[in-house]
Amino acid sequence: MPNYLSIDVEPDYPPHINTSKGIFGLKKIYELIKKFNCGATAFICAEFLDKNPGILDYLTGFEIGCHGFVHDDVTLLTPREFEKQIKSALKIFNEFGIEVKGFRAPYARVNEKNLKIIAKYFVYDSSIDFYKFNALRTFKSLNLNLIEIPLFLGGRSFGISQKLFNLSLHFPLKNKVYFIHPWEFGGLDFEKIVKRRKNLNYLGYGAKNYFKNLEGVLKTNPGRIENLLEIY
Repeated sequence: MPNYLSIDVEPDYPPHINTSKGIFGLKKIYELIKKFNCGATAFICAEFLDKNPGILDYLTGFEIGCHGFVHDDVTLLTPREFEKQIKSALKIFNEFGIEVKGFRAPYARVNEKNLKIIAKYFVYDSSIDFYKFNALRTFKSLNLNLIEIPLFLGGRSFGISQKLFNLSLHFPLKNKVYFIHPWEFGGLDFEKIVKRRKNLNYLGYGAKNYFKNLEGVLKTNPGRIENLLEIY
């Protein structure tokens, strides 16, 4: 069962911190992915790219997608506000000569109104968790000219014990899309993250697990999400 890897490139731990120190973590991720000679899709917040163009040095050879203009919960925006943000984001990507096919909403939250606008500007969306069956049924009922590629697992899950995380690699689901955040891999004081995630301590949550678990996924030779478009 193939795996796919994505990176949500955004400010540090939004909305709690919002610095840019996680770029160091992005560098570490890039080096590790290149070591394993794998592919990945990076969903970038456009304003973050505009302020930190150097991040493109750590995304060479990756598919680039849109993670919104800023890291807002887009379900709280009016359709007009959301479409304005999408246009602003695409303008920035165009200025960097980047063509984007895919969209992932910040916090992986979208509603019907968002999806109708996303369909106007992108080939696919990857914002709905695979287990949210009602949301996926709603998407299908909209009959949009848009492919929905569900999310599988990621973020804080990469911080749990390796033994537990490895269970995900054998989960019987086709085309598993993992996602990671650079700020969880370096640059940010990890204790600031742990402070808000104490409930994960019983799962062995810790900084070192992120790299071990990412290596576990990379050993499966994951690809870019755009490679899935031929299947859907």
